[in-house]
Amino acid sequence: MKILISETGCNKSSTLGFTLIEILIVLFILGLSSSLIILNFSTLDSLEKQINSFETKINYLSEESIITGRIIGWYYDGEKDHAMYLDNNFEEQGAVKENIDSGIEEFQDLKKIFKFSDGTILEFNNNFFERRPLIVFYPSGENTGGIFDIYQSNNIQRIIIKNNGKIRNEIISY
Repeated sequence: MKILISETGCNKSSTLGFTLIEILIVLFILGLSSSLIILNFSTLDSLEKQINSFETKINYLSEESIITGRIIGWYYDGEKDHAMYLDNNFEEQGAVKENIDSGIEEFQDLKKIFKFSDGTILEFNNNFFERRPLIVFYPSGENTGGIFDIYQSNNIQRIIIKNNGKIRNEIISY
């Protein structure tokens, strides 16, 4: 009867396995790459929350216009946004009572451009105080639509507001 015995110890003729330095380098690379992935996901999550907040405000103003049967104009003065009831001549008739934060205020220090549906471009800066509605909501459920570009460090966040109230968010790298 034969008994098999396993041999332990180091065989000097061949080197099997990894050195401690090699294992530490691999662990460092894995840790670095996983932290970069987590940071990118948190950035995307932050952008998603902002667009959801903006979409909530657009939906609210559209519904408010339908329910009240009044025209509503959405303004942005470079620092924060406002919603006003308008008459048929687009003259202000009072503020819409709402506490929905659109999230636009978080981009106060960034370059922002709004493109109206007729092609007109409006750039916001620190000295911007024009009272012009960017989007007008009608009781029929439609709005004037437009494109809101927010220039961040290495990309452009483009929020496209369709005339039917649908919103599409795009991230454009440059």
